[in-house]
Amino acid sequence: MTSTPRLVLSNWSRSVYTVLLLLVFVGGLSGCITTVEGNVREEASEPARVRAQIDLARGYLSKNDFQQARRPLDRALALDSKSVEANVLKAIVHQQENEVKLAEKHYKLALRYDSKDPQALNNYGGFLFSQGRAEEAVVPLRKAVKNTGYQARAQAFLNLGLVELALENVDAAREAFTRSLSLNDQMTQPHLELADIHFIEGNYVQAVEHYSRFRSGARQSPRSLCLGMRLAGSLKMADELSSYRLALKNLYPGSKEASECEVSDG
Repeated sequence: MTSTPRLVLSNWSRSVYTVLLLLVFVGGLSGCITTVEGNVREEASEPARVRAQIDLARGYLSKNDFQQARRPLDRALALDSKSVEANVLKAIVHQQENEVKLAEKHYKLALRYDSKDPQALNNYGGFLFSQGRAEEAVVPLRKAVKNTGYQARAQAFLNLGLVELALENVDAAREAFTRSLSLNDQMTQPHLELADIHFIEGNYVQAVEHYSRFRSGARQSPRSLCLGMRLAGSLKMADELSSYRLALKNLYPGSKEASECEVSDG
């Protein structure tokens, strides 16, 4: 354990983390199609038919139509039960429909057929984390980020950082968030996480820098507005404190932060 002050991962972070995992897999895919199954001729090779069904499922998933994605994924798996990609996509569908056991089954199948597949590792880590199994989740995520050819490696580092933070491995979390930004400086959540870490450690200059970077590219949330209030209060910035407080009360009146985030004006 580190001597750094204890950091607690908020429920907001956990829920956003899970969504990010799914979006990076579905939204990051190339070649998504929404054509009908009839466009694939029966005489096409089996790999081509599997590819067509997976691409069809991708098209549905990119629109968050998880129910429609089931049929092409079932067809793809009937043709090739060892398809890593089809198993991961099927796991995502089950996860979205809260079919936990089936989701885990397909993640494990995907990793049985390719234990180093970074998409499978990344999404399985996200699944485990969403189930409150952070100690298990960190294992596949640490493996996923080692793949230097993984297109979503920046996202995987963010995901890893959130899990490390949940385990109170603050130094490892800080490193993961920093690596995430080094790979993709357009990401915003790593800045929020680093701002939070620096604030708790009393490094207000660094906290403000990361918070400003977050604000420039992301929509404020109850959590981020509360952090803004705390930063402004610590730095005796009365106008900023009033602005963040007003925004929190007006934009998110029913949030936990609106009722519990209190910062003294003095």
